[in-house]
Amino acid sequence: MTDNKSDVLGEDKISPNRLKSYTTDNRVVHKAKDEDIIQKIGNVLGQKFFDYRKEWDAANRFEIVTEFPLFLQLDMFQVCNYSCPHCNIANPKTLLKAYNGKIETKMDFEKYKRIVDEGSDYNCPSIEPQGVNEPLLIKDFHKYVRYAYDKGFMDIMINTNASALTPKRSQQLLDSGITRLRFSLDAATPETYKKVRVGSRPLDQVIKNIETFLELKEKGNYKLPVTGVSMCVLKGNQHEKQMFEDFWIDKVDMVTFQAFQPPNFEEDFKDFYPDMDSSHFKESKPEYRCPQPFHRVVIRNDLITPCCATCSNELPLGHIKDGVHKAWHSPLAKKLREIHRIGKYYDNAVCKKCIESTL
Repeated sequence: MTDNKSDVLGEDKISPNRLKSYTTDNRVVHKAKDEDIIQKIGNVLGQKFFDYRKEWDAANRFEIVTEFPLFLQLDMFQVCNYSCPHCNIANPKTLLKAYNGKIETKMDFEKYKRIVDEGSDYNCPSIEPQGVNEPLLIKDFHKYVRYAYDKGFMDIMINTNASALTPKRSQQLLDSGITRLRFSLDAATPETYKKVRVGSRPLDQVIKNIETFLELKEKGNYKLPVTGVSMCVLKGNQHEKQMFEDFWIDKVDMVTFQAFQPPNFEEDFKDFYPDMDSSHFKESKPEYRCPQPFHRVVIRNDLITPCCATCSNELPLGHIKDGVHKAWHSPLAKKLREIHRIGKYYDNAVCKKCIESTL
């Protein structure tokens, strides 16, 4: 590994035409230098992974509806050690509203197991046991990942700010069965990092944590997880996009840029939106169709919702006591899939609010 040079993150340069870009919704853009990430994972996991991704692509094209969602996102506790201003965690009133007035401070393992068990019964391939939180604040989080792995989930992913990623935690994650690990950073320089990642550890310490993880992965000859770093593109960090990409592209498998979604739709967040000429996210609103109701559910504490939007609690598909399968086939789930399939997101007020505040 190279020496940490966090104060001059623009030193590593590579030609932009060497990179591959990939997106499924024009809100999140992944860039990679080497082989396709899906191909890389499939080469490790085999044909079953490619079969699952074929289903995912078909669902993403609005062509099929599977018997059970392909992806479970478990947003089941809302605690973070950072207070980033572009995140719900830093907006307590909004956070309470988004979770119907009840915030969970830990993820109940027994409840988690019931959800994972149902997914396993339906051969659900993909899970993210994390939402609006920092997952590594759960001291035995690797146990949650391992349980899903042992139950047959093959695509297990998390995002972390890496502040709690000690060498011990790194080794635990490497041995847990995790498939994808993304480090949320949002900045290339210490000055910007301090502004957009409020309450954070110094950037050089976080980079050292990530580099230690990468060293352990290489030393142990682990094929997985694939690794990445991400930046939520804001007005306050948009000038560092290229610097961020240049620094990380040779160190991790992918560099991700994510569109800013406001923590709520009542306040004015105009100072957060990046300039359009610095954004990847340019699809016109009338043409937008959201694929999320076709491939996932997001479980927000006890509520089952169709997507990761801040306001998805306003679209309740069901309750975990009744199971994911029932929620997936609920009248509202079917209606949401239909309006997005035919390109009429504006027929649902919540979808309209979300899409027109993001694109």
